[in-house]
Parts: sequence; C-alpha cells; structure tokens
Amino acid sequence: MNLDFNQLYKDYSNTDLLKIVREPGNYQPEAVSIAAKILNEREIVPEEIQYVDQYYQDIESSKRARKEKLDTVKDKATDFMQPILYPTEKVELTKWINILLLVIAIQYAWTLFNIIKRLINFLKCTNCPFFITDFADILTLLYVPIIFILVLKKKRWGWILLFADNLFALISGSISQSYFFFKYQSVPNGDLTTFILPIVIKLAFVFFLWRNEISDYFRVTIETKKKTALITTGGTTLLILIMFLLSGL
Repeated sequence: MNLDFNQLYKDYSNTDLLKIVREPGNYQPEAVSIAAKILNEREIVPEEIQYVDQYYQDIESSKRARKEKLDTVKDKATDFMQPILYPTEKVELTKWINILLLVIAIQYAWTLFNIIKRLINFLKCTNCPFFITDFADILTLLYVPIIFILVLKKKRWGWILLFADNLFALISGSISQSYFFFKYQSVPNGDLTTFILPIVIKLAFVFFLWRNEISDYFRVTIETKKKTALITTGGTTLLILIMFLLSGL
C-alpha cells in the first residue's frame, strides 16, 4: 500500500519527526526522507532537540538498567548453584546448605500439591478410601517445616531428623519398590530405570548428609550419626515387618 507521507506527516510535531529521523531503520526510506524534508522547512528550537535527545537517553538508560538487573540475577543464580555447576571447585559449605534448604522446600511444595490434589479427588468421590500413605504425607506437612527451621538455624536436631527421614524413605521405598517391581514385572512401563532411579536419588541424598563436612556443620558427632542410622534402620525394618504381618504377607 502506497502512503502519502507528505499528507501523513504534515501535522506531526517537530519532536515526532525528529524521532523518525533518529530511527531510520524503523521506517521506510521515503518516510524518513519526507520527515527530514518537513523538518528542513520548519523552525526547530533547541528545546525540541534536547527533548528528543533526553527521550533516547532515557530509553538507553532503561535498557542498561534492565540488563544490569538481569546480569545481577544471573550472577546470584550462578553463585547459588555453584556447587552443582562447578563441582570440582572448592565451594563454601554454606552454599551446599542453601541448596539443601531449596531441595527441602521443593519437596514440601510438591507434597503439598499432591495432597491438595488427592484431597479434592477424595471430596468429589463418595466411596474413595483414604490410604495410610495419605496420612503419612499429611504428617510430612507438619514436621518438614520444623526440620527446615532447624536446618536453617544449624541445629543438631535438624541434621538428625533430616537424615532419619531420608534413611527411612530410602529403606521403606527400596523395599516397597522392589516388591512391586518384581511382582508386577510383566506390567508395561515397569522398566528398570523407574525402579532404580528413585532409589539412587534417595541413596545419594543420604550419602550427602552422612559426609563429615555436612554433619560437622551441624555439630553432629560420629557416635550420634551411628546411633541415628542404627535406630532409624531398626525402627524402619520393624515397622515394615509389622505392616507385612498385618497385611497377611
């Protein structure tokens, strides 16, 4: 479509025409030429030129500010994730703890989401059972915030409860997953990866908490570590045995 730029621009202000001339890449060559021609026929006061200059300076300042803000966020994110992004470098222990707190928060949010979803389905269904795992997840919502606060405050009981919780999940999860995997091996999607991966993740988390530099950060002694592992393992094994007996297995 051919435009009559003379007719279009004749009522434009000097500042609007100056903006067109200052940004020739955003307009057709004829439009820029007509805008320049009209400006040459008018009287332009210094204030108008200063206004346009300030207009583009403000745009550049705004772009720089956004870039600096984005760079700051990127730097903070990179610094926060340094233990994972650069595992070979010497990393401050507090950064590992920060990631640990993030993992706890994400797990809590995921558990909360699943409980709300199951609760909605339960309320919609008249004859749906409420499983023991649902009670366990609700219990998680109660004690995980306590663990989070204790870990945040570098309390010894924060490590003890967190380690015991994850060791319990590792043992009970490994046994239950092994049982269902080998029992329903012929069922589609019962592949080895979905069986092993959750166990490996839990094992890695337990191993991370067992590291001396982590336990020392919470002032946990070797004796306390061994006692926590022994009590948790024994208690978990006994609980699973009782559940199997009650279920008739």
